Amino acid sequence: MNFEERIDLAASKLGLREPFIAAVVSQMKRIIVTDAPDFTASTNGTWLKFGQQWGDQHSDEELFGLYLHESLHVILMHMWRRGDRHPGVWNTANDAIINRIIKNKGYSLPKGGVEINWVQESHDSDEVYDKLMKDAPPKGKGKGDGGDDKPNGGWNDQGDLEDAQDEATKADVEARIITAAKMARECGDTSALIDRILGEVGKASVRWQDELRAVLLQTARNDFSYARFSRRFIGRGMYFPALRSEEMGGLAIGFDVSGSVTQVMADQICAEIQGIVDDVNPEWVEVVYCTSEITGKQRFERGDELKLKVVGSGGTRFKPVFDYFIEKSQTSTVAAMVYLTDMEGNLKECPQPDFPVLWGQIGTGDYEAPFGRVVKVHL
Repeated sequence: MNFEERIDLAASKLGLREPFIAAVVSQMKRIIVTDAPDFTASTNGTWLKFGQQWGDQHSDEELFGLYLHESLHVILMHMWRRGDRHPGVWNTANDAIINRIIKNKGYSLPKGGVEINWVQESHDSDEVYDKLMKDAPPKGKGKGDGGDDKPNGGWNDQGDLEDAQDEATKADVEARIITAAKMARECGDTSALIDRILGEVGKASVRWQDELRAVLLQTARNDFSYARFSRRFIGRGMYFPALRSEEMGGLAIGFDVSGSVTQVMADQICAEIQGIVDDVNPEWVEVVYCTSEITGKQRFERGDELKLKVVGSGGTRFKPVFDYFIEKSQTSTVAAMVYLTDMEGNLKECPQPDFPVLWGQIGTGDYEAPFGRVVKVHL
């Protein structure tokens, strides 16, 4: 069995032993590094890299532990949560927690990884980082990141956590993580790791564009079923949860044109939504303009360029838009709905649909929605 096949075996074991983690990372590209003898492993949240020459020195179970270690960096979104913290110390703090989690599960790890005796599975990344920074050696000439003597983490202090690619990727990964963790919880997983994931993921503020993208991706590509395995991977001896469905359906958009949204605002919003539509490729997009009643509709099929035209002005009522799309959902799949409004009106009369709702709040008010999620839209 060559090294690539051994990494495939580790991925397959992950699907059987830790299926909700596999549901997140199974879509990530795996890269084998063959020309760097000292390279161990790394991830940036988009791909997983493994060093062949170093990995050949370790057993299959140790490679599984390594694969799980890199996957947990992604699951806990360490590359997006670093901010301006020292990269090597941040890597070391999270490695210590991850390795404790893995050992508590009874899995093996390659030698040379971070092990800090006082670190427990329940420790928060910030708590460990702050203590390490306080205790770390003073800056000077050394091997650490930034030209100092601070640790790098990873194996043999080589580091294994690289900077994230971009915020759009973050939204995609976050959607997969939240969906997989919630499904694991629904399937009876009450582990501390699930609590950590559902508590930590999404701590950072998210732009409304990224939130909408995440909602759509959650609906489109992450409807995993633990009752069956993906046929695409079974032939390769790899067992991953299967998608329940492949079709996304459509994106519903409600526009409050009582004065909340002007044509200039609509043009700005249109450009943002076009980018999201290009990314996730919904079957259709339908826009419904509403004051106290529906004043206009626009429908765009897959591949059409969005050109929004605000129609109407007057009073405010949200219920007609919900009534319209709920009725539509009886004959056509609505993946998600975003309602762009200042939220000044009778929100309580709105019927709650079966599809997810994102309230894109325009203006300076601060209102609670009766359902769905509220995200500020800054134009």
